[in-house]
Amino acid sequence: MGFNPPVPQQDSDWEIRAAVQVSLLLQVFLIFVGPMRKRSSSPTPRFIVWSCYLLADWVADLALGLLLNNMGNIGGGGGGGNSSSSFGLKRGGGGGTAGPGSNNNNNNAASSSGSSSPIIFSFWTPFLLLHLGGPDTITAYSLEDNELWLRHLIGLLFELFSACVIFFCSLHGNPMIHATVLMFVVGIIKYAERTFSLYSGSVDGFRNKILDPPEPGPNYAKLMTEFDSKKKAGLVVEIDIANGEAEQAHKEMENQETTRLVSKEKSVEARAYDFFLVFRRLFVNVILSFKERRQSQAFFLERDNMKASEAFEVIEVELNFIYDMVYTKAPVAYTRTGWVLRCICSACLVSALLIFFFLDKPAHHIQPVDVGITYALLLGGLALDAAALLMIFFSNRAQVYLEEPRRRLGWLKWLRQATKRWRTRRWSGKTSQLNLVEYCLGKPGIYSNRGGRRWLHKMAEKMHVDEIVDDFVFIRRVPLRSKQEEEEQESPLLLDFIFEGLKPAAEMLKAKGKGEIMEMCNCRGKRVVQRHAAEMKKAIEDNEEAKRLAMDRISKSLEEKDEAKRLAMDDMDRIRAEVAEEKMELILNSVVQSDFDESLLLWHIATDLCLLRDYQGPMPQDISRKQVISETLSEYMLYLLIKQPEMLAATAGIGLLRYRDTCEEARRFFGSMEAWIDDSKDARRMLLSVNTSKKPSEVKGDRSKSVLFDAVILAKELRKLEEELMWKVITGVWGEMLTYAAGKCRGSMHVRQLSRGGELITLVWFLMAHMGLGDMYQIQEGDAKAKLIVKDQ
Repeated sequence: MGFNPPVPQQDSDWEIRAAVQVSLLLQVFLIFVGPMRKRSSSPTPRFIVWSCYLLADWVADLALGLLLNNMGNIGGGGGGGNSSSSFGLKRGGGGGTAGPGSNNNNNNAASSSGSSSPIIFSFWTPFLLLHLGGPDTITAYSLEDNELWLRHLIGLLFELFSACVIFFCSLHGNPMIHATVLMFVVGIIKYAERTFSLYSGSVDGFRNKILDPPEPGPNYAKLMTEFDSKKKAGLVVEIDIANGEAEQAHKEMENQETTRLVSKEKSVEARAYDFFLVFRRLFVNVILSFKERRQSQAFFLERDNMKASEAFEVIEVELNFIYDMVYTKAPVAYTRTGWVLRCICSACLVSALLIFFFLDKPAHHIQPVDVGITYALLLGGLALDAAALLMIFFSNRAQVYLEEPRRRLGWLKWLRQATKRWRTRRWSGKTSQLNLVEYCLGKPGIYSNRGGRRWLHKMAEKMHVDEIVDDFVFIRRVPLRSKQEEEEQESPLLLDFIFEGLKPAAEMLKAKGKGEIMEMCNCRGKRVVQRHAAEMKKAIEDNEEAKRLAMDRISKSLEEKDEAKRLAMDDMDRIRAEVAEEKMELILNSVVQSDFDESLLLWHIATDLCLLRDYQGPMPQDISRKQVISETLSEYMLYLLIKQPEMLAATAGIGLLRYRDTCEEARRFFGSMEAWIDDSKDARRMLLSVNTSKKPSEVKGDRSKSVLFDAVILAKELRKLEEELMWKVITGVWGEMLTYAAGKCRGSMHVRQLSRGGELITLVWFLMAHMGLGDMYQIQEGDAKAKLIVKDQ
């Protein structure tokens, strides 16, 4: 039975034992640590998951290679009486030749000699296929892994071939043949599940799965042919378009769907799943219809007492469904086929465990250490299945399944509710922050303020580790929800601001066309500045009119000198209005006439300088909140521009060059003022003290793309406004910049960030889509039905 390899290899038993155990430990580690990457934006956890993800496949391949290299020694070669006559070699490790009469004695000696490998090694081989299949919680680390699904398929064939070679080499005298076959079934299923999940998460697989069946519409050719034939036959015919009936039927259907979506009885998970089935198309750049837009708006805009926390919670759960579809085995795990395969695998594992349990180990010379490793592999496989089953039970998809009608699993719903407080967060809930002034100054303790800063920065650049240093030193990750908001269970201030800013715009444009919606989405501060400029002008005009009315009442009793005073006051008001218009025009130009990346840098530095207060004392709560929002968005948008430029597709060109030139000019300026700068506040004061009566472009030309002192000019103009108005303008501009950038980013880039802890801009983009804002809708109604009518002559 079986066949023997021609050349026995050198013994490597302990290397095989170690590799198999490490492979199992990595699988256990990955199943629990894999989901951590969607909840953490820090580079350290992501690096750990990435390392273990790569190491798991490498160790399993290494163990399989060691087994393949050592197959000549497994079970002493397992050769029969014809082995020596076939290959002319003695099995085991002796290396000598033997006559035909000594084959049986040699084989018996080899099976017990130290140079032969235990026969149990052949039983471990399919476990490596199982490990290569990976845990349910992570199939792909990045989108690129999904696109390489065909490579994994070919890898499956090669790994399976190698495992089969080892198996057939050990057929003779193997007491675990039946258990090994069962484990081969498990290993093939698990590896195939991973390959299919990778395909499902690829762009082509994802798109093919979510696209509706092709809809050719009414048979136009048949209708027109029939119309033409009847007309030629002399009949009076016409085509009647039944617009009214179609429109009424669609409205009735949409009202029913809207009622279902707005129902308060549905859980957050169930609502999110309904939207997920529709809006997942956006991640492969497939447009939606007007009907889907109206249904989504009915929930997010027309629902009574809709809060930002509830809206964003639905968005978060939807994004979790997307994450599961792309990065885990969810495409298989949540299907009927997946449950059948899971039952088959569990049954095979239990059967193999029972076979090994009742096996007479001493009779087959299985060492105690190998018995322990085998039990660990079998029980570990069952434990991984049990852990995956528990994770499925506590998943969002399970909640949706339990809420479906006619489910007799009420006690399971109660159990989920009882463990609700132990559930983990759905994404990192943090925004990454990068401050240009602090970056150029250097962090105390890392870059000293007295000369070491520039030297260390240059060393980091020369060693090409500046990005790693920046990631760990200068980028801060700030929770959206403060400790006070968490204790009081309030919605994060920033999310409230975003929701309250988008909702009026969405309601205003609900019945508008695609062109007007896109015009609004393309604003990046223009509407805010123009609105506040108009309000300021109106306030000044109202003030002038009030003064004129008061002066008219007492004009008869005024003397000439009083009349002159009145005229002087009118001139002052006129001049003040002109100055106000001139200020707002400069501010408006910074968001209208500049490129987006230039405008972002200008407003980041200007916002940072406006945070420097000229006086001490209590601050109104409204202004304090606007400062927090502005600072958070300012530093977050700069982080995206520098560290995630693919998220800001419109800024991918010259943005980095502007940033580098601006940083270099800032370092030069801070270096020349080093004696007067002790901290970031001093640096900001020194920037504001520079004479900026001339524009930098007039003095420096266009050789440098730095916008440092252009931002200083903008900050000075902003600081001339009243404090409340200033922060209204700054906060509004950053809100529009965020929504502008969110609308320009492609859906595939948002999916990429789901495995890195998620990004705030992804939540904003998805919320905009649900509110009907963006270019993802085909705003065109047309379900008319044509009828051919033959009139009586």
